Amino acid sequence: MHGLNPRRAAEARAALQMAAGAGAALYLATALGLPHPYWSVISAIVVIQASVGGGVLTVARDRAIGTATGAVVGAAVAFTRPEGMAGLAGAIALATAILAFFGAGRPWLKVAPVTAAIVIAGGAGPDGPASLALDRVLEILVGSGVGVVSILLLFPRHARQTFRLQARDAAGEAAALLGLVLEGEPANAAEISRRRTDLKRRLDTLGQAAKNVIDLPGPQRETADRAALVRAFWRVRSDIVILGRGFQVEDAGPRLRPWKTAGERAVTRLEALSRGRPGEPLGQPDVALALGPAEDAGDIARGAAAIGLAHMFRDLDDLGERFVDLHLA
Repeated sequence: MHGLNPRRAAEARAALQMAAGAGAALYLATALGLPHPYWSVISAIVVIQASVGGGVLTVARDRAIGTATGAVVGAAVAFTRPEGMAGLAGAIALATAILAFFGAGRPWLKVAPVTAAIVIAGGAGPDGPASLALDRVLEILVGSGVGVVSILLLFPRHARQTFRLQARDAAGEAAALLGLVLEGEPANAAEISRRRTDLKRRLDTLGQAAKNVIDLPGPQRETADRAALVRAFWRVRSDIVILGRGFQVEDAGPRLRPWKTAGERAVTRLEALSRGRPGEPLGQPDVALALGPAEDAGDIARGAAAIGLAHMFRDLDDLGERFVDLHLA
């Protein structure tokens, strides 16, 4: 995979993880004598898919808790339900409604109504609801465990590399957005709006990727806080928005030329981060640019530019330090 570009390599790793996890889950569930090994395969796939944009351990935990809860509730209702189709329909409706009510806003209970319905509907078989509930819990636990192990053992750096790539992409997008803002051209308004939305989407994805990186104990453990890097990115985006309010004021370009020159240093720093280089720290902007001279009181354009630039320099230096701490630059 060394001959592939980073994106294609990440896709190839994800494909191999999925293939290995699904196959291992099927073999393990079959070896354990579980009656429906495909549930283990499904659980492994769901957990491995979480490595694309969510917390792997969180998904595995939620799936296990939801399955166990649904199995217990489903078995209890199945034992007490009246005989006949009306009793079966009422039992399923009652159990799923209760679990859906308590599961609202609780992701760990998302799968519980499904499991309860399966246990109740299948509990009329010769093995009974208790056996079915136990089998379902074991099948889900096996699949979830295989999914986590597949991610940890097969290409364990995949999530870390994905985070690095997405962080650099976000820096590049922020640089392009800031460059457009500094031009102060009304014709760029639609493109600026589109890039703001795109940067927001990238940061949402980056935040999910940060949750997926699992640091194991040992000398290679990274102690820096990835969530702090994501927060620094959000602050930089907010600074760009504030700075843009000044440059959007009609005919403000000539008055904001000093802020544009200073802002171009921030663009250069973001471009360096996007290439995996730390760049030069910005430090504190000139006092006149950070606060604005007294005679400009009431000038909305200069006021917004001054606030945005002062915060930008501080937050971008913090972002650069996070890049270095996490070995992204």
